Amino acid sequence: MTIRFSVVVLTYARDQILADTLARLHDRLGPRDDYEVILVDNNAARDTRAALLAPFPHHQYLFSGGNKGVHARNDGFDAARGEYIVLLDDDVLVETPAMLDLFAARFAEDDRLGAITIRKHVRGETRRRVDLIPHTAKDVDLTQTFLTFRFVGGCVAFRTACLHQVGGFLPDFFYGLEEIELSYRIIDAGWRIRYDPAVSCEELEHPAGRDAKKRVQTQRLANKYIISYLRMPFPEVLVNAALFTPYLLIRQRGQASVLGAVRQFLAWRARPGRPPRQAISRETAAYIRACGGSVWR
Repeated sequence: MTIRFSVVVLTYARDQILADTLARLHDRLGPRDDYEVILVDNNAARDTRAALLAPFPHHQYLFSGGNKGVHARNDGFDAARGEYIVLLDDDVLVETPAMLDLFAARFAEDDRLGAITIRKHVRGETRRRVDLIPHTAKDVDLTQTFLTFRFVGGCVAFRTACLHQVGGFLPDFFYGLEEIELSYRIIDAGWRIRYDPAVSCEELEHPAGRDAKKRVQTQRLANKYIISYLRMPFPEVLVNAALFTPYLLIRQRGQASVLGAVRQFLAWRARPGRPPRQAISRETAAYIRACGGSVWR
């Protein structure tokens, strides 16, 4: 059987949760053999994680030898043999048995569809989580499918040809908001992103493997500065610089260090070999607006 789908799972310091994630994946996908699971292991020691792949008919185990950060997912992208790549976090439980077929059907409908972002909820949460909404308009109807301009991590499907063209995650981001930067490159290359609630997953947001909250939020703010500098067009980049920091501080109630984030951004900007600024085109900005989005955010 030809491998059509490659499911890439990056793991770090979540062995028991990883076992549950892979067991659920195997249970939901059933006996089909047209997919492979690629486990990218960011732990320092191999341990027995490779054995968790035994139930899958096709699998690959890639050992990083240490925590490379989220861009280690690129190792899985490079090894993928499928026409479509599904990126699954190691603490996300698939709920939809027909997930792969639904992804394939959506891609077949639109040959410029580069990525599909799905409906995701967090275990124990009852409030509407705006950070899980793949849009700048946080009142969008999440029961309906729509074209958008960014994807949310956890579980997302890509057309492999799209990733080959635009590349994977930048090594500049160890953790935090890396999906937004890749989304910019996807839509700027003329690909589209679709939200589809027909596929759903439950995210555990397990704390294992994560840094202290203030350091994480500071890093996310620094990454936001970097992403805005790299991809946001003028004059929207100035509006973003003026408004995003107070917006984040209100949401996080001071749990991020603005000074620390600015220092991280300036250190990144002074680093030799960093990516140059390449803002999205005006056509891409028009596409964002056509999707009902705000370019400055």
